[in-house]
Amino acid sequence: MRPDDFEQVKAVPLFAHLTDQSLGLLLDGALLQHFPVGVNLIREGDRPDFLHVLLDGLVEIFTEQDDVEWGISLVSPVTTFILAAVISRQPYLSSARTLKESRILLIPAKHVHTVFDRDIELAQVMAGELAVAYRGVVKKLKGYVARSSAQRLANWILAEARSEASGTQIVLPFDRATLASHIGTTRENLSRNLAQLTHYGVRIRGRVIVIDRKDLLEAFARPQRFIDDPNS
Repeated sequence: MRPDDFEQVKAVPLFAHLTDQSLGLLLDGALLQHFPVGVNLIREGDRPDFLHVLLDGLVEIFTEQDDVEWGISLVSPVTTFILAAVISRQPYLSSARTLKESRILLIPAKHVHTVFDRDIELAQVMAGELAVAYRGVVKKLKGYVARSSAQRLANWILAEARSEASGTQIVLPFDRATLASHIGTTRENLSRNLAQLTHYGVRIRGRVIVIDRKDLLEAFARPQRFIDDPNS
């Protein structure tokens, strides 16, 4: 890793409390790489050689069953992804690819194991990452069992709108097939769901979704703290 790359990585919150010695050992042989859209980073069933840390961009975690892809999660910076496979030294249970141009730090798995055993600060950071990932999976599962696909879509729209400056308009960051996969439905059913939401204050303009009546959309979606609040 180049010296200027090392300084960038030192500033990442994940590594803020590590000693220089631990960070140096962790990053020995690490790679900081830029990936275009659509690059397969991880393949289900492989054993991890690296820990992936997303610094910029967007990564999709997915699985393929009977030639059909299903979305598991969408990963935004700054965080690790599929950390559990690295820590447990087990094969990946899912695959990963870039949905946007992404900058990713690749840390050799063997160095993660070494520093994890020696440095309580890293162990605490990794435990926190695993906890966040686990809670995310539980929230998504709760949404699947308690909501219709139209309600899942409505809550996804509300969540995306919260991160936008306007709070009432979003631009789909990927195609509709990807969105359908991540709310647990088919593309055909997604089209029906979008049409249904026009009765609850939503306008669809290609890849742009406008919320005209947030009160109506929230009444339909019924967002819940322990499913939809990212801080819970």
